[in-house]
Amino acid sequence: MWYDNVELSTEYNYISSKIRFARNFDDTLFPNKLTDIEAKKLVENTLGELSNISVDLGMNTSSSMLNRIPEIERMSMCERKILNDTLAKKETPTGLILNDSEDISIIINGDDHIRLQTMSSGIKLHDLLDKANKIDDYIEEHFNYAFNDKYGYLTTYPTNIGTGMRASILLHLPASNKNKGFSKLIANAGRFGVSIRGLHGEGRENFGTLYEISNSKTLGISEREIIDTVTKVANQLNENERKLREAEALGEVQRIAREDEAYKAYGLLKYARKFNLRDAMNFLSLLMKGCADGFIQIESPHKLYSIMLGIQTSNILNMAGSPLSEDYIEIRRAEYIRENIGKLK
Repeated sequence: MWYDNVELSTEYNYISSKIRFARNFDDTLFPNKLTDIEAKKLVENTLGELSNISVDLGMNTSSSMLNRIPEIERMSMCERKILNDTLAKKETPTGLILNDSEDISIIINGDDHIRLQTMSSGIKLHDLLDKANKIDDYIEEHFNYAFNDKYGYLTTYPTNIGTGMRASILLHLPASNKNKGFSKLIANAGRFGVSIRGLHGEGRENFGTLYEISNSKTLGISEREIIDTVTKVANQLNENERKLREAEALGEVQRIAREDEAYKAYGLLKYARKFNLRDAMNFLSLLMKGCADGFIQIESPHKLYSIMLGIQTSNILNMAGSPLSEDYIEIRRAEYIRENIGKLK
């Protein structure tokens, strides 16, 4: 999977990048106006028209109807950022085209007729845009999009009108998260044309200290300008994080404290028998930080983000294949971490 290889360092705190297009078909009611019969017909017709996408574009994909996928698996897809919360719970006929590595997905009749998404590890928005444009052009060969010369692509939500594109970068910012001025920066991010949100909570309660930066404007701005804006803010956040991390380890005592923090986190993750999600995410964040800064070495530091995804509750339940009590979820979470954390080097 694309998320199995996330390389980080003091200078490089970019977890992943994502490009998402929202598109609708011309002369067709938007998804929220369709009856179930009309929605089913639209999904089946779209899946039929795009049935050769794997061969034509060289992608190994599979297609399915979301309502035929078990709910716990859909919630697991939500944790892996393939679906959003609304789509995971949606009962109206909805289609999904997904490739093997889960870095390309096409949702049919979700919030819009088409929601195309490309993802990758690291900071690669321009590459992802090129990939998304190629797939988008292919879809447009089969369908006419709803497009207005003045406003651009017409979408269900007015906030997506224009390019219909959302570009985002996910960063690991543990030192920034502790900085007093960081919450103020997040609150004022709109002035720069972006939004910054904690992936698992707000402010210092954002366990895992993962932050997503995305564009807040889609109208009156080009796709390349959106990418440049998001990238500029992400680069500044990354640079601030680098400076804070270096300041944390200026003296010998501070360096030993950082090393101690990393080894304690590893010891708990490697040997604990129960973990709630908050503690597991926070200790994984500390270990990720220690590995990136060279204070501890483990066999597969590039898999730590994958472990963060794997320990989400829906993924634990999906792997178990049956309902679990809260206690057993925490037991299984600890087991999963122990099995995947790797050895010290």
